[in-house]
Amino acid sequence: MSEPSYRPFAVKNLLTLLKPYRWKITGLSLLIAFSAGLDQVSPQFVRIVIDDLIPRGELRLFLYLALGILVFYIVNYVVSFFAMFWSFVFTQNVISDLRMRAYSSLLALPMARFTKERSGSMVSRVVADVNALESMIQAGASRIIGQLFSILVALIILFSMNWVLALIALAAVSLMAFITLRYQAPLRPMSREIRNKVGEMTAVASEAIMNIGVVKNFANEKLEHGRFGEVNSDYVQKNIYRRRYMGIVQTFSSLSSDLGMSALLLIGGWFVVRSNADARVFNLTTGELTAFLLYLRNLMMPVRFVMDFNAILQSGLAALDRVEDLLEERPEDEGDLISFKDTSVVLQNIHFQYPEAETEALRGLSLAIKSGETVALVGPSGAGKSTVTKLLSRLYDPQTGTIQIGGEDLKRYQLGALRNAIAHVPQDPTLFSGTVKDNIRYAKPSATDAEVINAAKSANAHLFISDLPKAYDTEIGERGVKLSGGQKQRIAIARAILKDASILVLDEATSSLDSESEALIQEALDGLFKTRNNITSIVIAHRLSTIQGADKIFVLDAGRLVEEGSHAELIKKQGLYQMLYELQYNDDLALQD
Repeated sequence: MSEPSYRPFAVKNLLTLLKPYRWKITGLSLLIAFSAGLDQVSPQFVRIVIDDLIPRGELRLFLYLALGILVFYIVNYVVSFFAMFWSFVFTQNVISDLRMRAYSSLLALPMARFTKERSGSMVSRVVADVNALESMIQAGASRIIGQLFSILVALIILFSMNWVLALIALAAVSLMAFITLRYQAPLRPMSREIRNKVGEMTAVASEAIMNIGVVKNFANEKLEHGRFGEVNSDYVQKNIYRRRYMGIVQTFSSLSSDLGMSALLLIGGWFVVRSNADARVFNLTTGELTAFLLYLRNLMMPVRFVMDFNAILQSGLAALDRVEDLLEERPEDEGDLISFKDTSVVLQNIHFQYPEAETEALRGLSLAIKSGETVALVGPSGAGKSTVTKLLSRLYDPQTGTIQIGGEDLKRYQLGALRNAIAHVPQDPTLFSGTVKDNIRYAKPSATDAEVINAAKSANAHLFISDLPKAYDTEIGERGVKLSGGQKQRIAIARAILKDASILVLDEATSSLDSESEALIQEALDGLFKTRNNITSIVIAHRLSTIQGADKIFVLDAGRLVEEGSHAELIKKQGLYQMLYELQYNDDLALQD
């Protein structure tokens, strides 16, 4: 996937992201500013001790000052605690909301989008990249506001104490800021590359773990280890390069501030010495110089933090770029219709090509299915049978042509309403980690236990489920790894039955079952079709013996409709269907022999 262009206005986008929290930010800013203001009081304690208390030598005054300082620091620490804690809570709320928004955007993407980027990389945007923003927002919420306020207050105090020394301090700070801001600009693209490498590592590891059976069967643990190690090495090298670059910039930045501090100490000391000779001209006491240097520290420390925060900001904005790529993705288009007039299906001159594919999967396909019919799609591998069902659920949209249900274009229906009306049982069913009951109920979260059991019975799954250690409450593992292929298929069929949809799609639904289970499932499905006259069923079958009773059979080849009719009619035509049927019939005879 190509990288999006660099965004110079991501800070503006970040402020837009924080806009819903503006009142919380205002309250938190006031509290942090108050805490930062308290920090500016302590240098005055030092000045009082040096210029007033030491010359007077009264122990009682030292005691009063010590008690005052103790109360001051208690108040300061309490205020600081609440400021830090509330900023943490604020950050967690922002990150949580952003993570949910990103995940919602991910789920709303068109199916074609998922073929353009590895799933691990997309998940990394929702998890790792959003988490990377946490450091930026936390630092900004808890400290940057207070540090900026400290800089302002410290500058005001420094100029009020001695404007000559204050100008020197301001020059040193300005030089430090210039060096940092001027040479930290490349950090953001560097950080973007690092975030991309995190996404690559997640993708490589996710693919290996999801297909761990294949990895082990081919004894390719070392191969996968090498693939991950290659990406990990790139990540480490890019991180080291970024850290080295930051270190060089920070070294020169700190050197400029230290030179300024040395110059101020030299000039300020000269002022104090000359003040003893001519107080009217220089007018700077030892205590005031000490306080001035402490205020200068109070200026330099937040300035350094703000400069260092720029590096955190660039890293966070790089992560924000990747999250925004996801948030700005266009979701699937949909209409406003929520129900079908009937369940008739019409495809007119459909041309469709999968993303990144070189040839069309469907080439001018047209067919019509009456409401309540049971039809079959048959043909050689790659004929486009499964593609038709994917288009029907609008997992993809055709490049040209129209698809109608109930006389209305699919694009006029709400996606949720459309997909809720279609129950799909694929050849390779997908189950989630959790219990058997959870997986069947996935089709209808509000279903009662009795409804779940009835659906399982209809799918001939109840008996084997009852034999599991905890029956319907048995954990089946990720993707149902604790079940056999046939057991997973029957749970998928039970899930489709529970959905109680108007259109049923069976895509090689019995291909993973043994002959006995297939016969029982077929009997259950036949009974379902008879009891619900209004259901439209589309069956894709490899075994042609299972679809002989279909109302109509559509024969596809290379994305085109080449024949249609009943089983008997197609046999008489002696076309592709008759050839496929004879091949299977002869194979069955050979197996019997």
